[in-house]
Amino acid sequence: MTEKIHVSVTAKFRAEGGIVPLSVHWSDGRVFLVERVEKIERAPARVDALLPLRYTCRIGGQQKYLYFEAEKLRWFVERGDSRT
Repeated sequence: MTEKIHVSVTAKFRAEGGIVPLSVHWSDGRVFLVERVEKIERAPARVDALLPLRYTCRIGGQQKYLYFEAEKLRWFVERGDSRT
């Protein structure tokens, strides 16, 4: 079963447009640096969300998905995904 987990994200807003996540902050205080953003695309999540932006990121040397819901101005990950 997949679960939506909201997370805090430190991000950079580029002058030419776009958002780049720099780190992901879990509610328990853990912080994970985003080593690289490999791809940004509109992609459906496996949880309830209106076609969010999906960031395919390299975190801890592994590929992870990080989602941004522009309509609600919040970030989430999917627990239950092997990349989460």
